[in-house]
Amino acid sequence: MLSPRLALAFAYFQNGQYRVALNESSKVLETQPDEPQALGLQGLIYARLNEPALAERSFLLAEQGASRHADLAHNHGLFLCEQNQFPAAFKRFDRAAQQALYVDKSKTFWVWGVCAQKSGDDDAAQNLWVQSLALKPSAEAPMALEQSYQQQLHTVRANEVLASINSTFTATPEALWLGIQWARKNADEASLKRYAVQLQKRFPTSSLWDAFQREAYDD
Repeated sequence: MLSPRLALAFAYFQNGQYRVALNESSKVLETQPDEPQALGLQGLIYARLNEPALAERSFLLAEQGASRHADLAHNHGLFLCEQNQFPAAFKRFDRAAQQALYVDKSKTFWVWGVCAQKSGDDDAAQNLWVQSLALKPSAEAPMALEQSYQQQLHTVRANEVLASINSTFTATPEALWLGIQWARKNADEASLKRYAVQLQKRFPTSSLWDAFQREAYDD
């Protein structure tokens, strides 16, 4: 459990008040210089303040006292990915995912996949997004998978992923619209009608349903 002052520091950070959050976390470190969550928060703050050297120093100090802290490893991995330090980032994501009691593994696999794609490894990204989906349904991972398969010209697999997301509660107007465009491109009238009915029923006030009615497919 966070101390009141550290909880306040996190609240300031989440509110975008980074300097105030830095001051509050520094007060925690005055009495607890090795407090890993305070050091990890400072890593996040320095990253937002575009101070990468200070951010990395804070993350490394935090890891010295909490090498198995999943949230800390995830945040450090995300920072390293933003710095294009991919092997080091992957190491942190893997460390987070290995923690048995970590409840946000799906989030870590999702971000790890995004980082893998950024590094140029589309196959690894796809595998990680599949692992993310296996743990928790989401809209983002199937969309990313579909687009990645499309880019690699794996059209059948892409269509399977798109059909899967649009058959669940995770469907979004954007995913249904992508399905409509796919169906038009492939002259699949049955799928086009199915996606259009879903779009009208679930998102009747969306701009994409309006675009469908106007046949503005290329807007």
